[in-house]
Amino acid sequence: MNSTPTAPAAPLTPGLSAAKDTPSRTPLRTSTHTGTPANIDAASAGPTAPPLFEAIDVSRRFGGVIALDAVSITIRSGEIYGLIGPNGAGKTTLFDVLTGVQRADHGSCRLAGRELPRGRPDHVLAAGIARTFQNIRLFGELDARENVLIGLHRQTHASMLAQLLRTRAVTRRESAARARAQTLLDYVGLAHLADRVANSLSYGDRRRLEIARALASGPCLLALDEPAAGMNATETRALAELIRRIRDDGTTVLLIEHDMRLVMSLCDRIAVLDSGRKIAEGNPDEVRTNEAVIEAYLGRRHAH
Repeated sequence: MNSTPTAPAAPLTPGLSAAKDTPSRTPLRTSTHTGTPANIDAASAGPTAPPLFEAIDVSRRFGGVIALDAVSITIRSGEIYGLIGPNGAGKTTLFDVLTGVQRADHGSCRLAGRELPRGRPDHVLAAGIARTFQNIRLFGELDARENVLIGLHRQTHASMLAQLLRTRAVTRRESAARARAQTLLDYVGLAHLADRVANSLSYGDRRRLEIARALASGPCLLALDEPAAGMNATETRALAELIRRIRDDGTTVLLIEHDMRLVMSLCDRIAVLDSGRKIAEGNPDEVRTNEAVIEAYLGRRHAH
């Protein structure tokens, strides 16, 4: 692993050709947070783009098991940033720490230069980070529109008295929220299914609905936990186009995914974890030929 190979290492996976464009919809300002570098032109994502999110020396233990060992990553505004690694590498633990679901034992996370509170997912969401989950978490008996409206609860908050009196301010907020929910459903391609209960939707449509609900808070960083899991090839191509469009319309994306073809074709930069440590970071070409990455996935004999 430490010696220099005499020939370039073989790629882990071949690249995936770009999927055909899906029917275009009206661009949506996906990020509504102020004070953060949102609405970045995708073309500006690169080495000179300002950092949006930083995890600095993040560590997490479970008893005697070191799940994360001083992991640091920097996500730039306007990029799609991938997080990959073998099973048990620490990806989900890092994801949970970054989004406030778990507390780090050491280290810190910053969004647009401001430190995020540990173990407070509600504060992290309010700061501008929204996430989806590996196991879909929707309200199955509610329809698609109602699920998205739940993601808009901060915008519709009112006192109990105002709600009881049905003031004009309350009705205006509710009307605006319903319109926003319908716009988000259209954005992810589910407008025609707005009145269908979530449990009756196909697997791929439920994934899209969860993304719409996450976008409802207007995040500047959208964290997607294995969004392509269980999808067929057609659904995965459509998902890739949606993720690109979300980035192009102003929201930076963090992606955990096991589908290496999707990651390599979609992400601007990728970090690789193995046994709780970051072993590589770079663009797809750099990562797919990195000896440490090849060894982590395929074993030592394939790394030379």
